[in-house]
Amino acid sequence: MAEGWSFTPGKGEARWVVRTRDGGYVVTGWTESGKEGSDVFLARLDKKGNRLWIKTYKGNGYSCGYCVQEVNRGGFIVVGDTKSKNGYDHDVYVVQTDEKGEPLWEQNFGGQYCDYAWSVRQTKDGGYILAGGTESFGAGIYDVYLIKLDSSGQELWEKTYGGKGSDCGYAVLELDDGGYLIAGNTESFGNGNADIYLLRTDPNGQLIWQKTYGGKGSDYAWSLAPCRDGSYVIAGEKEVAGRQGNILAACLIKVDRDGNELWEKTYGDGSAGSIYAVYQEGDGGHVLAGKKESTGGGYDIYLVKTDKNGDSVWEKTTSGSGFNCACSIVPGKDGEYVLAGRKGVEKSSQGDIFVLQLKEIEKIKPALLLCAGVMAAVLVAGSIIFLKRKLLRS
Repeated sequence: MAEGWSFTPGKGEARWVVRTRDGGYVVTGWTESGKEGSDVFLARLDKKGNRLWIKTYKGNGYSCGYCVQEVNRGGFIVVGDTKSKNGYDHDVYVVQTDEKGEPLWEQNFGGQYCDYAWSVRQTKDGGYILAGGTESFGAGIYDVYLIKLDSSGQELWEKTYGGKGSDCGYAVLELDDGGYLIAGNTESFGNGNADIYLLRTDPNGQLIWQKTYGGKGSDYAWSLAPCRDGSYVIAGEKEVAGRQGNILAACLIKVDRDGNELWEKTYGDGSAGSIYAVYQEGDGGHVLAGKKESTGGGYDIYLVKTDKNGDSVWEKTTSGSGFNCACSIVPGKDGEYVLAGRKGVEKSSQGDIFVLQLKEIEKIKPALLLCAGVMAAVLVAGSIIFLKRKLLRS
C-alpha cells in the first residue's frame, strides 16, 4: 500500500475526518495552544488534500474536538469538550460553523464535574444528537450521556444510562424509526471488569433495550457502523491471551438489529491493538483503522480489511517511531483510504496531527507509481511488486 497526499499542520491529534459533498474532507481534533493547553481545530481540505482553510476554537481552554459532521444546509457541527468555567473539570463543547469555518454559535453542556461528547449526528428533524459521558449526572461514577439539540443548539432533552460503575457512550446513530443506537463501555453490567455496551432508545431517549458483550476480562467499544443488511458492527478492543500474558487486541463484533451477537473476531496475531474506526465496503466486508503495538515498544497505525464474515483479508501497519494511531478513516472517491490521527515523535510524548491518503498498489497504474518516486519494480510470479520510498508493511 502506497502513500498519496498528506496533511500535517502541527502538534496535536486529528480525531475525526469526513468526506464532504464536494469530494473534499473536513477534519477536527485538537492542536497545541501554548499556555492555554489545546484548542479545537477544524480543517477543510480539497479532494487532493490541499488546505482550503483551518480554524481554531478556544472554548474555555484545554479544548478538543472529537467528532465533526457536515450539516445538510451547509457548514459543520463539531463536538468535544472544553475546560469548565470553574477551571477544574470539563464540559461538553459544541460549535456550529458556516461553510468557511466561522462559528455561528457555541454551546456548553454539563454540570459541576467532567462531561464529554464523543459523537454527533444530524437528525432527520434538522437538529443534533450527541453521545458521550457524564460525571455530573446519573446513577454512577460516569454514565452514558445523550443530548438532543435543535438546529440552533438549544437543548431539547438529555438522558443518562448506566449503573453504579463507570459507563460511557462513544458512538451514536439515528435509526429509521427516529430512535438512537449508542455504543460504548460499561463497568456496571456484564461479565468482566469492563464490557462493550450497546443501548437502543426511542426518539425521546427512553431506553428500549441494552446489551453487553465481552468475557471475564476487559472489553471496549470505540466505533459503531451500520451494515446494508440491517445489522451493525462494533469495533474496539478485547482482552485475550497474548504471547506474554493477557493483552487488549483489536476486535470487531457484528450484531443484528435487536442487538443479538452474530459473530466476534479479533486481529493482530497476538499483538496488542485497538480499532477506533470502521466502515462497510461495497463487497460486504469492512475496513478497520486503529493502532497496533510495534516491535520498538510504541504503536503503529493499523489497517485491517475483512470479508463479510469478519475474517481478515489483509492487515497493514505503518513504520514509524513513537506512538502512532489512526483515529478515523473514510473511503476516498476512487477506492483509496483517507485516515486521520496522530503520528508519533521519536523519544517524545508529543505527536503531530496527520491526514493521510493511502492507495492499494494494485489499483495504481505503474506509470503513476514510477513518477511518484518508485525505486524499482520486480516481476514475481506474474505480479508486479513496487518498492517505494513510502510504503506500509504487511
